[in-house]
Amino acid sequence: MPEVLIKYKSEKVLKALYDLAKIFDISIEKQVKSTLPNNNEKSLDKPPITFAQNPDVTALAGIWAGRDISLAELRKEAWGDRI
Repeated sequence: MPEVLIKYKSEKVLKALYDLAKIFDISIEKQVKSTLPNNNEKSLDKPPITFAQNPDVTALAGIWAGRDISLAELRKEAWGDRI
């Protein structure tokens, strides 16, 4: 389906477009501008942490080695009485 981007300054224009769209059976989607700060140097495509860029889950291997603890005990310690 073809798309057209229309820029407008007044909400009255948008209302008129909605009315016109009803007549011609056209769908209009209003885009909301992002409230994120516009940093030219930083990109949202690149996470700010290095682990996410090159994840190595094997670094976590053996963290429970030699410990006598069950999954139920881990949950109890982490969540307390909330579960």
